[in-house]
Amino acid sequence: MKRFFIIPSVLILIGWFAPSAMASQAPAEPRVGLALSGGGARGGAHIGVLEALEEMGIGVDYIAGTSMGAVIGSMYASGYSAAEIRGVFETMDWEWALSDKPERVDWTMRSKELESQFLVPLRVGLNKGKIQLPLGAIEGQHLDQVLREILLPVVETRDFDDLPIPFRAVATDLASGEAVVLTEGSLPDAVRASMSVPGVFSPVEIHGRLLVDGGMANNLPVDIVREMGADIVIAVDISSQMLSREQLTSVLSVTEQLTNFLTRRTTEEQIERLGPGDYLLVPDLGGFSSADFLNAPNIIEKGAEAAFLPELALRELADVRPARTIDSPDPVAGEVTVEFVELDNRSVLTDDIILSRLDVQPGDTVDFATLDRNVDTIYGLDVFRSVTYSLEQNDEGETGLRVKAPAREWGPNYLQFGLELSSNFSGDSDFILGAAYTRNALNRLGGELRLIGKLGREDELSIDFYQPVDSKANWFTESEVYWSRENYRLWEGDRNVAGLEVSGLGGSVGFGRNFSTTDRLRLSYVFGRGNLELVTGDPEFADQYDQDLEVGELEFQYIHDSLDSIWFPTSGMQHRLHYLHATEGLGADSDYRQVLVNGTLAFSIGANTGALNYELGYSLDDAASIERWYRLGGFGRLSGLAPDQLLGQHVALGTLAFYRRLTDWERLSAFAGATIEAGNVWDDSDSIAVDDLRYSGSLFVGAQTPLGPVYVAVGYSDSHDFAAYFYLGNPFRVGRFD
Repeated sequence: MKRFFIIPSVLILIGWFAPSAMASQAPAEPRVGLALSGGGARGGAHIGVLEALEEMGIGVDYIAGTSMGAVIGSMYASGYSAAEIRGVFETMDWEWALSDKPERVDWTMRSKELESQFLVPLRVGLNKGKIQLPLGAIEGQHLDQVLREILLPVVETRDFDDLPIPFRAVATDLASGEAVVLTEGSLPDAVRASMSVPGVFSPVEIHGRLLVDGGMANNLPVDIVREMGADIVIAVDISSQMLSREQLTSVLSVTEQLTNFLTRRTTEEQIERLGPGDYLLVPDLGGFSSADFLNAPNIIEKGAEAAFLPELALRELADVRPARTIDSPDPVAGEVTVEFVELDNRSVLTDDIILSRLDVQPGDTVDFATLDRNVDTIYGLDVFRSVTYSLEQNDEGETGLRVKAPAREWGPNYLQFGLELSSNFSGDSDFILGAAYTRNALNRLGGELRLIGKLGREDELSIDFYQPVDSKANWFTESEVYWSRENYRLWEGDRNVAGLEVSGLGGSVGFGRNFSTTDRLRLSYVFGRGNLELVTGDPEFADQYDQDLEVGELEFQYIHDSLDSIWFPTSGMQHRLHYLHATEGLGADSDYRQVLVNGTLAFSIGANTGALNYELGYSLDDAASIERWYRLGGFGRLSGLAPDQLLGQHVALGTLAFYRRLTDWERLSAFAGATIEAGNVWDDSDSIAVDDLRYSGSLFVGAQTPLGPVYVAVGYSDSHDFAAYFYLGNPFRVGRFD
């Protein structure tokens, strides 16, 4: 018969064994199987259950897991102890593991340059004029990497029955909805497929089938572990319960409920399969969500509590199925020598582009930390759905490196949108709407075409073509044609006296050298013609400012950029050197030269960050035309003043910012802080003096959101000017050089 012990928030199905019945109906040592359900971060409770089973001396013969149950189950089946799994789970950087983007320091310099142009990171694909979306919000690049590192000790085991404990992972066929039981092949791939929540993670293709999270078809694989040979099943259900009518308050809760319909149905079906000698453990996880990874220690303890509640019955099980010693997986050295390198490149890019960045040759000793970073650099090319590697043996018994790099299905044509808003709460508001079309992987060396349109404070249409000329993109050429129009104000003291409009048509051609992912040099010839026109203000200003413009200049640029974030950096530095040389011989309407040096240094202690921003600009001979003059004013650039209130041939600015991170998740990071600023502009070099510096400060709160950076700030200057700001977008513009 079945016996149910009802314990607050925990339902436990326990079979009591009569010794005489056991002697006549079961083997002397019954085989025990674990069925571990899915449930995201709630899966940490499985670890607590395993710890309790180990403490009670209960052995496990078979394991079947779904989703997070497959993750924990595969580790235990591979020989990890419960304590070792706890260590991995609690120290895991889940924010990194559940993201795709490499660390910013490993981005290409091209990607860093484009980052500030369009602040909404979301984009869509274009295919034959139709919008194309990715198969999952997260492609799983880092998740694949994590699973391969964890399961590396058993990477050569292809039959899951040959693991220290036989194992099964359960996935769902996305095309048919059928449960798929994975019994062999790549263990990391099987686990990754089992946990690919539809819409969240991209599906995994195995043997021609697109597989997603097994919870859709079998969330608690009791029947699977029974088929493996288990006489006694210990089932651990950590799935979410159905929401009540009162809890259905948003689109998110409705979506969660729809998922619960599927997982609860399959879970209840499997619970019905439990027999009188089986155990059902339901940890009390009511206060934890499937995304609550930061509460891992508390979730683990809930699992242990659930296992210890039926301790008397489970200890009887320990008497008939005591634990055997299973050796932990041999630790994998931090490096290994590879005898061959094989690449499965399913993109238009030449193999040399991938292999040169992988930087591994047959006979090399591979350092895994370096290899992971190199793989991230390849993924950062923004061409591949994923870049994964595995250590495998060939028919001769040699250990080698196999790399898979499938192209992104929804590329290589992308459409991206941008939005910037700003207001000083005094009637002055600006906006910029933008759209960009990008075609990357244009040829075998990774050429890229980019079309940009902007409307608002800045109007712009531009076409940019970037072409690496070697497989490592050490050298590149770049050309651009553009039309632009921009409005800005003229001030006399605190009074806005005129509005100017600068418009023009032009282009540039140049070449450059990428020294690394952090350093780049570029030399360009910039040409064009346009107009400077007075649009508001006293008509007497027209004689001074209405003029035709001729542009012809050489521009030299060197950039070092190792910041971890451009908007709220916590580490790294950025330094930029620009030199502009214009002459009539190059097509300019006058001769002038300018030098601009600016940058940021960021450092952190815990959640507290300090950042030093500096800017020094100098116009040689005081001869730059007005559209090339430097501007100051606005948040972080003498915060007590209006945006661009100061205009001059020369500029100096220093800003010291302090801010504290208020949230733990990068995808919605919030900060609060203050700035201290000193700077000024001058019309001629003879008047530059430290005594002329103006001082300001600000208090601000900001956040990195899916729509870009958001700032709300108040500033105050030494001339008793007060300003308040709201920005969605980039508040730190330094002029055309930026």
